[in-house]
Amino acid sequence: MTLPELISIWEKSQANWKNNLSIWQANLSSVRFPIRWRWMALVSTTVALAVLIVSLILLNMERDAWLKSQQAQARVMVERLGDEVKSYMLAGRKLDKTQVDIIVTGFREKVPTVLGIQVQYADGELHNYAEVGETVPLSKDNKAESAKHLLLSDDLWYVQPVSYASARVGSIAVRFSGDEWRSLANRFIASTLMVAVIVILLSSIAAYWVATRMSRPLEALAMAARHVADGDFSTRIHIRGNDEISDAGEQFNHMVSELAHKEKLRDAFGRYLNPELVNDMFDENASAPVSRRQPVAVLFADMVGFTAFSESNPSEEVVRVLNRHFEMFHRIIDYYGGHVDKYIGDAVMAVFNHPHEDEAHVRHAAMAGLAITLACTQLNKANPDAPEIVFRVGINHGEAIVGNIGAAERLEYTVIGDAVNVASRMTGLGEGGEVVLSQNTFREIGKGFSFDDIGRKTIKGIQKTINCGRLVADDARVAVNLQHAVSLAFDLTVKKEEKHMEESSLATTEAA
Repeated sequence: MTLPELISIWEKSQANWKNNLSIWQANLSSVRFPIRWRWMALVSTTVALAVLIVSLILLNMERDAWLKSQQAQARVMVERLGDEVKSYMLAGRKLDKTQVDIIVTGFREKVPTVLGIQVQYADGELHNYAEVGETVPLSKDNKAESAKHLLLSDDLWYVQPVSYASARVGSIAVRFSGDEWRSLANRFIASTLMVAVIVILLSSIAAYWVATRMSRPLEALAMAARHVADGDFSTRIHIRGNDEISDAGEQFNHMVSELAHKEKLRDAFGRYLNPELVNDMFDENASAPVSRRQPVAVLFADMVGFTAFSESNPSEEVVRVLNRHFEMFHRIIDYYGGHVDKYIGDAVMAVFNHPHEDEAHVRHAAMAGLAITLACTQLNKANPDAPEIVFRVGINHGEAIVGNIGAAERLEYTVIGDAVNVASRMTGLGEGGEVVLSQNTFREIGKGFSFDDIGRKTIKGIQKTINCGRLVADDARVAVNLQHAVSLAFDLTVKKEEKHMEESSLATTEAA
């Protein structure tokens, strides 16, 4: 296999490894590990480590105490054994060594914890009794050692030099069993494990309980945040306690209150200002509106005989009638994709193709104008005893300037230009219940309509005369669409108003 092939295989293996690592990390990040389980695992691990460390410290202290006790006992017993055999070891005769064997054997049988004994004479001769193991603490040069060690798996050796007067006659090393310590250590470990299990279990339950009480407010906060994100600003969190979590809940409730207030302001401003401008005002990242030229279609609807109507009726009735008509006009204009730019006394001005782009904005403005005249007719039929209310509608299209108009302290985001002025003048050319427009505007509407020519008219502010006419819907499909728009607006306005009046009357009767 060549070097390039090896390099290629290595690169592929690295790529596979990185891909598998990415998949594993993605799977791990998708696994939900609740806070209560994290706290329980943390507390359990901490308690287990603490119990382990304390147990090792106590076990070491217990081992040292037991070792000192065993060494003290071993010293006394070995010294007594040395006193019994030192006279025989001094003689060194065979008969005396036999006597030493008898004494040492008897000592080992009387003390069950003794596993083995090693006797060294002055001449270096070693005698082993029972199990002395592989480690022989006595050296043949007669240099005895006086202390040994004890480990958990080892036995205890104790070495005692034997002297007679000032003469060194030998040494004795006794091997004591460590079974007693191992049994004691096993009992200690078993007790410690039992205590550790109980402590870990109780601490885990306590940690789970505390973490659950902590996580529930956080879960409620997350659920409330989800509701707020869906547009429900009535969501509130019930505050309990006086800690950081309750502080977070209070701040959340304050934030939602501010958002609800901001939404109310948005709705309130949306009733008076351009919807696009309102959204930009409340959007922190939006830039200030820039004035520009844009083709638009403008619709004006003006009430016929408003002066006489207002003089012969109470002001409350005048406002109620205008509001009812304007409510229907607004719904019709919105249905056809336009928006109400402003209300001017008894007139309404609507703009199409702004702020939302609409390729058929001229046609939609014309259909909205015809629907407004139909809406007036339907409202008059619904109120046969009231004075007849009629609106004149004028429509025009063209290029207008869209921008902020007014003083620095009071601005209005609207459209201005000849296209707006001509649309306003068109309302004065027709009679009640008619839609008047220029022939140029009519050409942009499309099929389904006819132009009832009323001749060339002079428009104030315009040098050339304009060929004007009344708009008539000829197509049955257009008529159906117009009737649908009017019926929908009527149901949402008049019937809703009547239902509200009935509910108010019923509530007043019940209260009485």
